[in-house]
Amino acid sequence: MLQNGDGNLERALDAVRVQARWLDVEVNEVEPVPVAPPDEVRAAIAEAFPFDEPHDLADLAGEVGDLLRRWTTHSTHPRYFGLFNPTVHSASVVADALAAIYNPQVGGWSHGPAANEMERHTLNWLMRQFGYDPDRCYANYTSGGSEANHTAVIAALVDRLPGFADGGARAVAGQPRMYVSSESHHSFVKIARACGIGDSAVRFVPADPSYRMRGEQLATAIDADRRAGDIPVLVVATVGTTGCGAIDPVGEIAEVCEREKLWLHADAAWGGSGVILPELSKQFAGLDRTDSVTWDAHKWLSVSMGAGMFFTRHPQAVERSFGIHTSYVPKPHAGTIDQYQMTMQWSRRFIGLKVLMTIANLGVEGLRNSLRHQVRMGDELRKRLGEAGWIMANDTPLPLVCFTHPWIREGSITTKQIVRLVLERRRAWISDVLLGGDVPFVRTCITHFDTQPRDLEILVQELNLALSTAH
Repeated sequence: MLQNGDGNLERALDAVRVQARWLDVEVNEVEPVPVAPPDEVRAAIAEAFPFDEPHDLADLAGEVGDLLRRWTTHSTHPRYFGLFNPTVHSASVVADALAAIYNPQVGGWSHGPAANEMERHTLNWLMRQFGYDPDRCYANYTSGGSEANHTAVIAALVDRLPGFADGGARAVAGQPRMYVSSESHHSFVKIARACGIGDSAVRFVPADPSYRMRGEQLATAIDADRRAGDIPVLVVATVGTTGCGAIDPVGEIAEVCEREKLWLHADAAWGGSGVILPELSKQFAGLDRTDSVTWDAHKWLSVSMGAGMFFTRHPQAVERSFGIHTSYVPKPHAGTIDQYQMTMQWSRRFIGLKVLMTIANLGVEGLRNSLRHQVRMGDELRKRLGEAGWIMANDTPLPLVCFTHPWIREGSITTKQIVRLVLERRRAWISDVLLGGDVPFVRTCITHFDTQPRDLEILVQELNLALSTAH
């Protein structure tokens, strides 16, 4: 039973419902980019919450909501063309509330049978989308893509380097190597440090002119490292790079990994959701040949953060990496898995409920239509930008558009000027990115399932105004 304090839980939930209605109905009426002077934000919070007296829960919910509304970059806005932080489906919001109400401990099956089995059911359905067999494979939820990637690296080190689980990096007779594209996510640098193998373990393979890793360059790097006495262990294929949405040729990379006996991990944190669309299936060929996959539901599946997912064809490697035996945890039920034995986390929130409820609420066709709409808006944005004289920089089926302009190429203005001027007017949120190591482009990503042509029209207007102002 919930502890209501003074009995005003229902009034507090009503205050939360007001915030939810604002997101549903009024968010389009505000600008997605806040004006947030740090001193003003800190002073307002200190004044609102002195902690010296009890604060009515309903009033508290309303005040917190007002602060978030005033000083948040509204990634829930259809003109937030940003960093994979999308708005969320309503089912996800309800699921988060239910998870908090019942607060099951998902780390142990006996403390959350329904929660554990709902997660298993959903993960099994998702892994079938890219060709994994649920009867032979394993999956779990994580705090996000970084934890899922970290899990993959640890499992690969334990699986491919005898003695690593017991002795760590000191038990290895050479420098372990992991191979990532020069356009890959930089979480792998942090992971190398956390695993004790260091920055030098990360080998950046130069991407081709389409910003993709190629098998030939990968094979060359592996051969050079072997000759130098290093120990190749892991290759990461990126399925939808953060910078420009490039999809590495997973099948081509898998051939190299199979020949060299290396663990192949696919970082599909954002782009992985595209496997749900049959028309994009060719883009994801080879995912079934990987050893592990990262996929974030809190990105393109539009559930609330965080909902990372880790999948692998090698349950035994994960168990060797994280299995612990204690006297103070109840023995597992026959035929079940205690997640704390298979993951970096021990106690864990019921993350998977929002994924299950979102898919169940929309149905598979509803989910596909949500993704298809964003793909169409990406194509429409490319068309409108091209008509306005902008030059496209990337080629991807995903709704991420990078572009430049002749004036930028000639050096009379910069991408940072364009981005600054657009953000100053607060009608849209965009960013810039360096591709190929040092070439700047403006970056826009469709992250909202209800971004409409009118939003694209406003974006192009703002870009053209910034262009003329800067020039």
